[in-house]
Amino acid sequence: MRQEIDAMRKEYFHMCANGADARNFIIREQDYYAAFNLIAVCAATTEAVVVSFSVEDSHPHVLLWGLKEDCSVFKVRYENLYTHYAASTREGGADLVLRCELYPIGDDLDYLRNVAVYTIIQPTKDGKSVMPYDYLWGTGSLYFRSGFYTPVWLFDKQGSICHPVPFGSLRVRERRELLHSRNYPVPDEWLVCNGFILPENYIDVARFESIYTTFNRFRVFLSSPKKREEMMLAKMAEERGVMLEDLEARRVCGDQCKQLFGTRDPRRLIPHDRLLLAQQLRRQFRLSFRQIATLVRLPETEVRSFVR
Repeated sequence: MRQEIDAMRKEYFHMCANGADARNFIIREQDYYAAFNLIAVCAATTEAVVVSFSVEDSHPHVLLWGLKEDCSVFKVRYENLYTHYAASTREGGADLVLRCELYPIGDDLDYLRNVAVYTIIQPTKDGKSVMPYDYLWGTGSLYFRSGFYTPVWLFDKQGSICHPVPFGSLRVRERRELLHSRNYPVPDEWLVCNGFILPENYIDVARFESIYTTFNRFRVFLSSPKKREEMMLAKMAEERGVMLEDLEARRVCGDQCKQLFGTRDPRRLIPHDRLLLAQQLRRQFRLSFRQIATLVRLPETEVRSFVR
């Protein structure tokens, strides 16, 4: 019964970062590998399902499927792991702000189709001379393939085809170079090749294709007309919420806290009442989840899980 209830609660989420905020996300080729492989690490160590993704030099885009709390764990883990990687591998530490957002898709099927394709067309849309199915740092080459094909990750830099090997067959040092983490391993049977944890290990290709059903519908959405893209970006902006100046945000929070509970200090509230305060701040002022979490002194994952 619990599994049936959880299945009904599962939904799609678009995880991405603001490119202006995530400056220095990628500054060298090694960072692409890390950003790519850490998606695999998060997929292996959370209950969230990865449907598609691409890694751009300024930010990642990921389509997730699952319970809101599981997708929130995925998001926070990815932020933490990549930030730790950057801090440990860049001279002088990481001058990096990686703050991802998690946008629920809802029941609008056309919106879902737009978001799904948006997660794989980023390199082409942003001016790179590459089509999604040839982009090394995304999953565009996995979908709607006929017959036999060779995944782009199997070609080395000289154009030769290499053979994948199980993760468990690698030496300890080779594993660490792929994972950038000692606490979150991937299954030994997962295949790796040319420095990639292959997406075929964990990407739900069938789920992505079921969003479009036919090759032709996928082709139509792949063209991504500007009007549809503007609609999608407007929905993302609405979901992201607004950021008030710190002083104004604290005043607003204090006023609402006083009105609801008779005190201006959220720290005096029990967790349940802090969530009620968070819901009021979101509903009335459309504050961002990150700012609400700071104001009511709750983990952001909890706020994202229980606040709409």
